[in-house]
Formats: sequence, structure tokens, C-alpha cells
Amino acid sequence: MASPNKACTGSPPGYIPQCNTFDWALGQPFLHQSDFVPADYRVPEIEPERKILVDEKSDRPLTHAQIRRDALAFAAGLRGLGLNPAHVKKLPPTPTCPRPEIAPIVLVQLPNSLPWAPILLGIFAAGMTATLVSPALTSSEIAWILQSSRPLVIITSRPCMEAMHAALNAQEDTSYFGRVPVYTYDPASDVYPLPATASTTSPTDWRQLLAQVPLQSSFPMSAFSATTRTAVILWSSGTSGRSKGVLLSHHALNYSTAAFWHDADFYLGQRQHWLGYVPFYHVFGLCNSLLLSICAGATVYVMSAFNLDSVLAAVPKRGITYFHMAPPVAVMLAKSPVVEPYAKKDPVTGRNAFSTVVAGVSGGAPLGHEVIVEVYRRLGFRIRLGYGLSETCGTSMQRGLSESEMHSSAGDSGIPHYGVELVIDAAGHGGNDAVVVPAEIGKPGEILVRCPALMLAYLPAGGLQPDAGHEPDMSATLNALTPDGWFRTGDVGNINAEGKLSITDRLKELIKVRGFQVAPAELEAVLCSNDHIADAGVIGVYDEGEATEYPKAYVVPQRQRLSETELHSLAIELKAFIEKRAARYKWLHGGIVFVDQIPKSLSGKILRRVLKQGDVKGTEVQLYLKKARDTKL
Repeated sequence: MASPNKACTGSPPGYIPQCNTFDWALGQPFLHQSDFVPADYRVPEIEPERKILVDEKSDRPLTHAQIRRDALAFAAGLRGLGLNPAHVKKLPPTPTCPRPEIAPIVLVQLPNSLPWAPILLGIFAAGMTATLVSPALTSSEIAWILQSSRPLVIITSRPCMEAMHAALNAQEDTSYFGRVPVYTYDPASDVYPLPATASTTSPTDWRQLLAQVPLQSSFPMSAFSATTRTAVILWSSGTSGRSKGVLLSHHALNYSTAAFWHDADFYLGQRQHWLGYVPFYHVFGLCNSLLLSICAGATVYVMSAFNLDSVLAAVPKRGITYFHMAPPVAVMLAKSPVVEPYAKKDPVTGRNAFSTVVAGVSGGAPLGHEVIVEVYRRLGFRIRLGYGLSETCGTSMQRGLSESEMHSSAGDSGIPHYGVELVIDAAGHGGNDAVVVPAEIGKPGEILVRCPALMLAYLPAGGLQPDAGHEPDMSATLNALTPDGWFRTGDVGNINAEGKLSITDRLKELIKVRGFQVAPAELEAVLCSNDHIADAGVIGVYDEGEATEYPKAYVVPQRQRLSETELHSLAIELKAFIEKRAARYKWLHGGIVFVDQIPKSLSGKILRRVLKQGDVKGTEVQLYLKKARDTKL
């Protein structure tokens, strides 16, 4: 409950074991009642042959026992390459960690697929750190991650090899990156966990790291090490334009999954069947789907990408019980005519194709209440909104399954997850020396989060360069965290008398495209690198029909007084220019507006508020035709 008259909600955590995430996930943590497992949420013993991941197309299963065996084999393979878990990089203290540590880094860049489980848990079992990278990134974006994290091993998808090679070739430290081994996963021919044949296995195939003699056990971790050693580095776009590496400890991942299960009112004692198309490299897919399924013995039907026809067919075929989605998927379920045959109820049983679905969860971006209501009316289950960030994992979620609870939660993002504390800072001016002033109930301010799942730190500015006799630059971390361990989200919201959080705005300038973050400064830098552009400003524009934001660019041409035909030609050139240099979700689907100048403050900062208000007029060109997204994201 909220504190009297003050916008504070949530409670400190109870006891959760502090250990290697390999041991946590495969140790059946929800078998017995505990601080984080209510009596009704106990999960019966998971048998060794329980199918945890199933390839949706081929039906190839990966069992609980196979995940353990192959993760330990993969860990032995990493050790065989000479990676030593004792060789850690130690960072200066932060408000959330007395001594953040980073083990030798393994970069993983894969679409959702069965190898994710043995590769990721194998990295954990070996005592290493994984950095998770989207397959959609361009070579320049990958190059930044390589430069910052300096991985010792790379595992990537074969379709990503061209961009990966270009990124490696762009590195200045050729002596280092020339020695980094690159292993590949081929989505077209890989049949894991079926035995590989000589014709399908190359010397650089990822299976070459499945050692014949696996480790007997995982790398042992003390309670202190589990809270200080980095398990994963996720990449979050920053307002400075470059993505920032977010360091999450083993305990942060463990705590996040425990908090999700503590609040799993959808469980109802049922064996869980989920669809796995939310990317596993994203914090939502990583914690809510991949890791949680292993902990809870749920079966996840893995899909490499979202396709509405495939999803609709899988729901009744697989008996899906809980539905993970981004807001655009919810819009499709509410509006697409393709859904109608699956929404139709059987006249005898009164059931439809979605009758096994108890509830769904949507995160990553706002979703209108009218869409939630329409999905409930059409398909019969409630979508609950969740809130979280790469830096905080899961933060809050709406509770309840009923229609009345759905309507009573209109406009909010729920209450904090187990052990998560929230406060609304009325001052909201940020900085590590800023005093947190709790707002009054219902009054707006910056949302601050504190919990054991918070990041240890951001990667230092300049990345993990070899020691040069100076302390790492931790300024980004210290600006994001208060001295007493609150994370400044950059989001604006309020907390009501019931302790429910509502998000109303963002202090940060990030654009959220289907849950992915886009930094305006990054696109502005790309645009301004074009010889024909003098200046640029980028904002996000919201598309209600698709329930997402899109980047929109205001551009000042280098040459003045261009004709409309010339401006249109320049727009087409810029479209191709961006597409070659940025991931698809960063493309300018919001269009381009050619203007005489970009509004700026006296200090030179772009006045995005003025751009958003529509006060800057110019010649607008739409670069993409709006399609009816009935089947694909």
C-alpha cells in the first residue's frame, strides 16, 4: 500500500537464494512454499524429460535434462578455449553494488531458437558473462558493441555474418579482434538437439563447443559473488545516442524470475504452455519467457519471429495458457479480420480457439485501454499491462483476471512486483547528488525504482578498454542512481491511494518502437553525416492504429530553396541512407519534414517539445506506405 499522503509504494524483498543463475533456473526453485512462492503457486517436481523448449515449426523438443547436460557441455567447451572465470574486470563501487565484476564476455546474437538455452546457461555455468545482441543490428551498431564490450568469443546467426564481419573489420584493435573466434548457428539447417551430421556441421558451428566431457557442476558462487558478478550485459539506447551496456547480476536475474512467479495469479495450478516469439535478447523475453519457463517447468513453443497466422494456429494446437506480447500484437488481436475465425465460439461448448488462455501480458510501450477491452470482448481473456526496463527488469504489473478488474485498472500500470519499491520524485531533476523529494499522492514526478533486480552499473564510458592507469568513467551510472540506490527511470508518472502506478510522460527523449528503444541523437548523427544535410532533429510520433511510436525527422537541407521535386528526391536518398546504417525499427516510419531551421535553446539543445507541438512547419514527405499489419510485425 502507498504511504500516507506520499507517492511511495511497494515493499522490501524477502529471502531469495543468492547463487549462479544456472543453479537457480535448473534447481526447481518453485517446488516448495517459500518467501517468494505462495502455497497455491508451488510447482510439482519437474521430471527430467519435461519438454521446456519446443521448436514450433518442426516439433523438435528440448527437455529439462538436455538443457542441463548440454549447458554443462557448452561450459566445458568455453573453458577449453582458454576462458577463465577468475579473470574478471572489477569496476568502482556504485550505489547498487560495492564491487561490480565482469567475467570474460561471450557475445550471443541469435534469433529465438532452441540453442538459446544451452548457450546462455552454459555461459553462466562456465562463470562467464553473456552480452546479448539483436540480430537486426547493422554493422556500425555491432561495431560499437564490440568496441565497448571486447568479447572473447562470438556466437552469431549465419544470416548476421556479413554485418558481423564488417563490424570486426571496423575495429582499430586488429590484433585483439583478429583472434576472437566466431561460431555460427544456421537457422536453415540446424536440427539441434537431434544429432548433427558431418554435412551440416562446420568447424565454426556452435555445436563444436559442446564438449564430449561436460563440466561436473557449474562455477560455484558465493552469495556476495552472485550479487556482484555480471551475468548478462543488455544494450539500452541512451539519450546520448549510443547504446549503453546494462550490467545485470546473477541475483538480479534470479530475483526477477522469483518476483514474476510470486505474482503469477494466472498459474491456477495448470501446466503452463507459452509462445516464445518475444526476443530472448530483450529483457522481457529473457526473464518473462526463457528463464521463467526453465524455473517453472513451462513449455515454450519457440518462434524465430512473430507471424500472426502462425501464432493464431499455435494457440489452440498448443493449448496456450498465458500470452506474452508487445502492444502491436494486441492491436492485431483486437482489430485484424484474420483473427475472426479463431474468435468464433463453438455453439455447443461456448469455447473459442483462445479459451485455454487465462490472461496475457503486454509491455515495452503504452497500450490503450480500448484495445484491451476489445481483446477481452473478442477473445475472452484480459491483457494486463506491465512496466519495466533493461535496468530494472520487471517493475510493476496489473493484477487480476476478471472484466471488473480490467476496467478498474484502466490507465494504470499496476502495482509493484514482489520486493520492488517505487517512489515519485517531485523534484525530478536527476543527478547523483539530487535529493529525492516524494511527491503527494496523485501528483506527477519522475518514477524511481529500487529492488534487488536493479543493474549493477552501465558499462563505463569508453567501454572495457585495457587498463590505461586511470579509473573507468562511471558518470552515466552515477547520474542514473541516487546514493541510496534508487534508479531514475526518466519516466514521469504518479501513484494513487491504492499504490497503483500510472505513467504519463517521459523525461528521457527515447522513442519506443514496439518495445525497442531508439535514441533520437543517434538518428540525428546519422542524418547529419549525409553531405546534403545541414541539421536534423528527431522526435517520436505515436501511431494509434499500431500502438507504437515511430521516429520522425525534421531536416534542414544543405542547399536552400529546393523545389518539391528535389526535396522528394532527397527524402528518398535519406530513406536509403538510414536503412543502410540503422536497424529496421529505427527507420523513419514517421516521415521527414524539410524545414529552414531546427529550434534550439541558447545552449544549443534541440527543443523537441516545439517539434512535438507541431509549431515547426515545412515540406513533409512520407517515406513508407502504411500497410495493414494483419500477419507480421
